[in-house]
Amino acid sequence: MNNYDIWKSNKRYGDNFFDRSTGKTEEMESSKAVCKIIKPFYRKGMSVLDVGCGAGHYLRSLRKRIDPLVDYVGVDTTHYYVEKAKEAFPDTLFFVDDIHNLKFKDGVFDIVMCNNVICHIPSPPKRAISELLRVASDYVIMRIPCSERNYIIKEVQDKGDKMEINFPKKPSKLIRDNGEPISWSYLNLYTVDYIKSIIRDNDINVEIDVVDDTYWNHLNSKFDSPTGTTVIDGKQVSGNIILDWKFFIVKKNGRR
Repeated sequence: MNNYDIWKSNKRYGDNFFDRSTGKTEEMESSKAVCKIIKPFYRKGMSVLDVGCGAGHYLRSLRKRIDPLVDYVGVDTTHYYVEKAKEAFPDTLFFVDDIHNLKFKDGVFDIVMCNNVICHIPSPPKRAISELLRVASDYVIMRIPCSERNYIIKEVQDKGDKMEINFPKKPSKLIRDNGEPISWSYLNLYTVDYIKSIIRDNDINVEIDVVDDTYWNHLNSKFDSPTGTTVIDGKQVSGNIILDWKFFIVKKNGRR
């Protein structure tokens, strides 16, 4: 396991996703928001690939708000999340897959969506975005936190984050002598222009719309984690980091 792949050792997040998938807890705000993004151009029979699907919690919203018979496939790099997704939706295809090397052929899905993932993978995200564009025929939807400048951020994990991995007993041991943390997750922030440039490097002919995710009125999903998300002055905040979430809507070949 790579040190940044803390999700693979963290069943708590998977269980939270599963509770959303099965209706035990409320839908995720971003899953409701992405339905509003997709609805204007969705047509019956369109196929949807959800990259970074977790336990399938976005499928719950798609069936409720877009189409109860939506043609959906979910993939995630975390085996436990995929297991929980199959448990929640036994009639649906879920696979373990890598965003940097998706197993699907070119253009096999009408819509490819990837929400809250790009910020958590190693920089640069060029290969990941390239793969999303490759397997989509019509649209790619990405939800990414943006910033006025580009930041590569490592959130160092400790016992306070309640991850299910072995932490050092002393906080002074969280970071190795060479400056590298023992365990971390990425929370990278990119400018809109940087993400657009990556998209256009793959296909100069695409049309790109960027929409602020302001579809929520109030949000507090801190749970019992000090780095959970809440809202301060109208912005989502994780720990001390302001998350200015944007939807990137990529229309291939000028598709409308």
